[in-house]
Amino acid sequence: MDCQFCTEFTTQGSTTRIITETAGGWVLLPTVGALTPGYCLFLPLEHLDAAADITPGGLDRVASEAEQMRTLIQIRYGPVILAEHGPRDCELGASCCSHCHLHLIPVRDPDAVTAAYVKTGGPGRRLTSLSDLPAAADGSYLYLSPRSDEHYYWPSAGFARQFVRRVCAEQLGVGDLFDWRDHPFTEHRERTFAELSADLYLGDAA
Repeated sequence: MDCQFCTEFTTQGSTTRIITETAGGWVLLPTVGALTPGYCLFLPLEHLDAAADITPGGLDRVASEAEQMRTLIQIRYGPVILAEHGPRDCELGASCCSHCHLHLIPVRDPDAVTAAYVKTGGPGRRLTSLSDLPAAADGSYLYLSPRSDEHYYWPSAGFARQFVRRVCAEQLGVGDLFDWRDHPFTEHRERTFAELSADLYLGDAA
């Protein structure tokens, strides 16, 4: 399987960029293309296509761990949205990678991000939590949580690839630099790794 994340996680001797790993086998890492310091991905070490492919019970744990990651990032960087472009059965839709990954992105205005989704896809379906995704998603989809008590779902039709990155890049004033392939933002990624790793170390030592 040609998966960049699986290759990274299994390559012996590679330099890790994992900030922390949960008991459930999910990891937090600063993403290539970090539009802003604090931009991370939360994803499973095991290859899964989408969060909606996990059982609701398993997603309960993932949802709780994802909120822990959001809190960690928010303490240092401010409001953080949680988003996924979920492919199903290898149908990428608005996604650009078939390995499940949740985006955690610090933004100035979470409601403006929601408004951009609504402008493109309509009001969306309100969910009670991330755990509702398996019941809601019957194809590729977009999931957005602008804050911990708000969760939305849209079918991916009509949404551009890297949609959440396009929206957040525009809000951050770097709209032309949304594509992670062309704009890796290495300095932001390295800063995020160093700062959040230190925050976790200090938290464990307290």
